[in-house]
Amino acid sequence: MNLCPACGEKFLDDEISTISSHFYSMALSSDPTHIMWLNRNISKTKMQQYALNDKFTEFYDFSKEGLSMWIKKRFVARFFNDDPNVFVLDMQQPSVYTIMGYVTEHYHFLKQWVKSCAYILGRTDFSEIQKYEFDNISEEYFGKDGQPAHVDLLLQMGESVGLKKGEVISSVPLEKTVRALKYWNHVCSSEHWLDAMVSIHSLELIADKNVKDYGAKYAYFKPEILNDGITKEVVQFLKAGYEADQYHSGDALKLIEKYAGQLKMEREVQSYFLRSMDFFYGYLEARHERGKMYEDKL
Repeated sequence: MNLCPACGEKFLDDEISTISSHFYSMALSSDPTHIMWLNRNISKTKMQQYALNDKFTEFYDFSKEGLSMWIKKRFVARFFNDDPNVFVLDMQQPSVYTIMGYVTEHYHFLKQWVKSCAYILGRTDFSEIQKYEFDNISEEYFGKDGQPAHVDLLLQMGESVGLKKGEVISSVPLEKTVRALKYWNHVCSSEHWLDAMVSIHSLELIADKNVKDYGAKYAYFKPEILNDGITKEVVQFLKAGYEADQYHSGDALKLIEKYAGQLKMEREVQSYFLRSMDFFYGYLEARHERGKMYEDKL
């Protein structure tokens, strides 16, 4: 099985020709969603169907470096290139309002994150996957090895810049966040657990301190922030994510590559990753938009 990374239409096979033919047909009908995806990922040049198929074959090829590195490099190209996500730009010199927007939208993300991990844990019989997801849930909501839960650190970061805990908890997420959360909830509760796993755990690459090793022009934030952040609570939260997400994403991608190979799901996993990445892009934009709302209000 496979799906279109632009619109989510499902296909019964995992052939590259099926995906490229779908895109060719949608481009001929001037569908903006597919054309924008092609422009961003394949080429801005109009081409014949056979040429487009060759481009897709090249795009999906992970034979040289492995599936894990393919995911890392595709993620970097989407978020940390010459024209990075607007929230990545915000984080290069974060303002109080940037942090406020971060806290508010990310609180809703973390609530869904824990549910997503629990769905994966409950829908697989592989013990190492179950343990991995259990550890994720513990760190995010309950703390681990004497360390505070990430959700508590998030709320403390908000309070340190003047954002009351109750205001965050009672807030309504912005539309781009809502769309993303609905997508992840559906995938994790209803699709194959491996598709769910790549859909959420690949997103932890956003805070991987090694992204420049994969070709990134930017990092999530400048490391100097950890020495001189806006507040000590901001430093504490960013440092926790900076240290945890590096090994989280690395460990998850190793597991994903292992089981995608065993289950013959590599192509499917690739497309689910690409689809999820676009929702995550919009979710990060929502953090930026929320920050601007706080700035206008205050």
